[in-house]
Amino acid sequence: MSTRFEIKPFEELTTKELYDILHLRDIVFVYGQKITAVPEIDGEDPQCAHVLFYKEDVVVGTARVFHHNSPMGVGRIAIHNDLQGSGLGTVMMEHLQEWIGDRPAYMHAQAYLEDWYARLGWVRSGENFMEAEIDHVPMDWHLRLEE
Repeated sequence: MSTRFEIKPFEELTTKELYDILHLRDIVFVYGQKITAVPEIDGEDPQCAHVLFYKEDVVVGTARVFHHNSPMGVGRIAIHNDLQGSGLGTVMMEHLQEWIGDRPAYMHAQAYLEDWYARLGWVRSGENFMEAEIDHVPMDWHLRLEE
């Protein structure tokens, strides 16, 4: 299985890449998780760098990073519904974390994924809260320098 990871600022995305990102987020969040409490296209994408994670030549994973902020915000993490649990999400997150490096970052993780993110090196940083009618937990990225 051939995979490829790219991360690009919004203004460098092609029309096809932007379409693929928005289409995948729609499949995962709107169709798969039935999230309709917040708009998927929220006006914040132009401020972000975007992950394009390919399997063969198809975008199967994405995330957005508010890369100009400190700490950076990571969100809209999505793996195609048909590939969730396949290990591709872990591969994509490892690439993203390598790109983040030692810079501080945070995310609002869906609470049911907290253990998975913790295994990847993310640390809970507060109490659970509701976002888009789904239980979330705040998590911070801390590069493990001792490894």
